[in-house]
Amino acid sequence: MDQSNDEGAGMQISSESRNVLELFPISGNICYRIPPYQRGYSWRDEQIEQLFDDIRNEGSGYYAGNILLTGDTDSLSVIDGQQRLTTISLMLLAIGEKLISFSTIEAAIVLKGDIKRQLFNSNNEPRIQLLDQDQKIYVDLLGSLFDKHRKKWGNRSFYKRYRFIRGLLDECFDSFSSLNEFYQKLMETNLLRITVPDLGDAFNVFPSLNSKGLPLTLIDLLKGEFLSAAQKIGEQTNQTLTEWDSLSQVLSSDGEDTNTSVVTQFLLNNWDAFESDSSSSTTKTKALSQYQRLLKKKYSGGENYLQTLIRRAEVFARIIQLQDYPTDAYRLGKKLSDLRRLESTQALPLLMYLCTRQDELCLDDADLDEILDSLIAFYVRRNVVLSPKSSNIRARLIGVVRTLQNEKVFGSDIVALIQGALHDLSASDEQFRAALNQPIYDKNKTTARYILIALERNVGGCPTFDKGHPDSLDQFVIGPGGKSKPIWTIEHVLPEGHLPKWWVNDLANGNESRAEELQDELVHLLGNLTLTPYNSELGQKPFYSEDHPYDGSKRDYKDKQTNKFVGLRSGLFLNESIADVEHGELLESKRAWTADDIRRRNDVLADLVVNLYRLK
Repeated sequence: MDQSNDEGAGMQISSESRNVLELFPISGNICYRIPPYQRGYSWRDEQIEQLFDDIRNEGSGYYAGNILLTGDTDSLSVIDGQQRLTTISLMLLAIGEKLISFSTIEAAIVLKGDIKRQLFNSNNEPRIQLLDQDQKIYVDLLGSLFDKHRKKWGNRSFYKRYRFIRGLLDECFDSFSSLNEFYQKLMETNLLRITVPDLGDAFNVFPSLNSKGLPLTLIDLLKGEFLSAAQKIGEQTNQTLTEWDSLSQVLSSDGEDTNTSVVTQFLLNNWDAFESDSSSSTTKTKALSQYQRLLKKKYSGGENYLQTLIRRAEVFARIIQLQDYPTDAYRLGKKLSDLRRLESTQALPLLMYLCTRQDELCLDDADLDEILDSLIAFYVRRNVVLSPKSSNIRARLIGVVRTLQNEKVFGSDIVALIQGALHDLSASDEQFRAALNQPIYDKNKTTARYILIALERNVGGCPTFDKGHPDSLDQFVIGPGGKSKPIWTIEHVLPEGHLPKWWVNDLANGNESRAEELQDELVHLLGNLTLTPYNSELGQKPFYSEDHPYDGSKRDYKDKQTNKFVGLRSGLFLNESIADVEHGELLESKRAWTADDIRRRNDVLADLVVNLYRLK
């Protein structure tokens, strides 16, 4: 047995390699229990088949991963590894059931009896105790080893996973000898069994575990902590589970399963916004022990902290635009959506605090509106300049929250406080302007697209759209494979990739190597970018074609069904600056797109962007 210490914590971890025969012995009372805070069995066919193929094709003693346990010798709680243990158990059950077809072979009868004893302990209890819904089906399936009639479980996912395993066995093994050979390899499969003293210690070893399975998350562990804390003050487990489910539903998209990453994000931001007294962010590792101490304090004081979290989660879901909220129900939704696109997660503790305590802080919607405008300007600048670092932003904005908690600051003074912090953090206008003279597309495509849309709306006024054709710049459609994609995408006027001869001529008078140099320098500049729903159709087409203008050029490309210009003459404000209008040039008569054009247009658009996103 290997004994090791977790650095800095003095945590004792015992670990030992165990094969499946030792984990599922033919005798003894060992029992693996899945705690109520765990998720149910969730492996899919792909993961099951991968483990099956590995056991079948790898050599004897194949290492199948880790299991993490707490408890005494016989009654063990499975903190991590439920998926592997359950899958192995189902493989054993499927082998046992398939052995029925070899009932004339004495060795098959003996093996079936051994598998019964492996799947049941000496007290005739199933050796694995799953969560309620899974356990009902599991116990019924185990009845096949005793020739009991099986219920119909239809489309229940646990039953479907078992049927998939049976199908693998039926497909691969048509004789007792081949099935027995797989059973022996399954018995020799090794797992690293890790035992830790308690739940808190378990969380500290997760980063090094579970390279193939589904790791337990902060949400799973905290669910157990809430159950424990609530029970100590007499609250019923069912009530706590119902409240926990309500929290999970608030933090899930409509009609979807619990998104553990969103719940984890909420819990970390909740701590930083409301429960911490530090400007440093908590981490997933720290959060478990922090919440353990907090829950004891809250529940011993009579506070139902889950109800508090549900109220805060409703605010958090609105901030990150998790669900489709009506605009009249949350007027600031559009700007919150813009912030989400700008990858502004460092501002979440501040936004949670402001939106949750808006009335106490005497903030009206106009104040919040101004704060959001300042945050949007800050993040556009930050994403272009690539400074300051995310950790510095978060620390400074959490510091603003601490100021609000400790000092009497209200209303417009809060707006000024936040604007001052953002101004101190942000790059100067000169640095911003210099960064806009560098390639922007390959720095941050999302921000580049956001800037182009903002220019079209706020400077140009969206001349392409009207009542019959509303603004669709932010809309998405479902593309191939069921993935959503924006209707309007970034178009490089001077294209990426290999340059056809017409572009070499426009750029460098036929000098291919010089044209490639200029392409490398200019292709991702803001001055070479525009928006179009026809990106794939425009591709490498020339800027202008005299012979085939309407289907062979970017400037004059037309939609065949509507016969409208949808290329660079689509009517977008963004495309007006393609022509040098200050010197009388018209887009409809412009015949080439040159390096000088790109640099000129970049200067024009950069000036507009600096003015649009100037910090107060």
